[in-house]
Amino acid sequence: MKQKFIDGAQKRLQGMAAWPGAEVASFALVTELIPELCRVPYDYLLRDDPEGMAECTLLVQEYLDVDMILANLDVYNFEAEAMGAEVKFYPDHCADIVRSNYFIKGPQDLDKIKFKGLDTGRFPYLLRYCRAYKKYTGAETFPMFSAPWTMAGNLYGIDRLVMDTMEEPDFVTEFLNKIVDDFHAPMFRALAAELPGFHTMSLADAFASVPVVTPAIVREFIKPSLERELEKLDMPGIVLQDTAFFGTAQLSGAARKEYEDFIVWSNNMFFCIDPDLTELTPEYAREVANAHGVPLMAGIAAKQVEFGEIPETVSIIKDFVLKGKKGPSPLIFFFNNLSPRTSTDKLLAATRAVRVFGRPEADENTAYEIPENISFEKFLEDKMKNNPEGYTFHWLEKSGYAGLRK
Repeated sequence: MKQKFIDGAQKRLQGMAAWPGAEVASFALVTELIPELCRVPYDYLLRDDPEGMAECTLLVQEYLDVDMILANLDVYNFEAEAMGAEVKFYPDHCADIVRSNYFIKGPQDLDKIKFKGLDTGRFPYLLRYCRAYKKYTGAETFPMFSAPWTMAGNLYGIDRLVMDTMEEPDFVTEFLNKIVDDFHAPMFRALAAELPGFHTMSLADAFASVPVVTPAIVREFIKPSLERELEKLDMPGIVLQDTAFFGTAQLSGAARKEYEDFIVWSNNMFFCIDPDLTELTPEYAREVANAHGVPLMAGIAAKQVEFGEIPETVSIIKDFVLKGKKGPSPLIFFFNNLSPRTSTDKLLAATRAVRVFGRPEADENTAYEIPENISFEKFLEDKMKNNPEGYTFHWLEKSGYAGLRK
């Protein structure tokens, strides 16, 4: 029987321990790409069918040939919905909280921030998703959640939150503490009791990007809230990974150094992707990673993959990978939020470039051939004939590929 794709991906991830004699791993954020490639309504996939979501996630991962897919749910709404915030679901795009009526309007609402159990919101969906993922892969998984600062921005409005760091700093601190103490800490403990794969507190923190925030906001509010996460969780051995922020290139001097140090502290790696990576250069990113003795996560802009010509995109990836992997610690290549409007030939050419130039022996003279543009429909047809994972493909009935179920 054909080997499961996920087995090869996990082998590459585990192989990073043998760096520099290991391949560059590839990660991708593909939230919208999953329902679009699978031609399934967003609301059905993200709300109603966790087993279908697990299958679609793994199928898209295999089709793209990436080692890990990140944030494959509408991560920034999840906890807000469980608290009681109004979330609207749509068939043709991701769900979102109702921003005309923020859940938190001021200090009087902070008591609404409570974890009410794993039977609230989409927690039952999430548990089923994780169990389906393990069924198909044999691997434990644990979801990514929204970091306290970014969650507060979604519950209250990020513009107001930033203003209140200057006008009402005590309120902002109390707000973040409530998220940590009364929601995150009990939530993580409850999930850890149900899902054995909990070893990293993985958080997404897009609102911690420059220029949304300054190094002072990071120092006075964001980092203390993350320190409090670990303190209140009180589970020895659990590490923090707070990621998804940008803007290093907009800083200089001591401010940039402080932000670099925060990125490394919160990620256990140095995270630097476009547009920062192009402006600062991959050599810069590698130097920072080396100075801190941590892995480097570097990546290309999704717009380049979508709108650039394939030879240009491949050339950029080649440059980033060859320069980024020249160091004593692993390089992880990250595709950030690949657009569902990107043609499949461009997607497959980009991910193939990481595979080719990410091999330990690859150099400037390594040959690259644009891969065949196999449609996702053809991939599904082939997968249904050779299905070592045991996917049911039940979700096809709701998809634009319903004709494949004969």
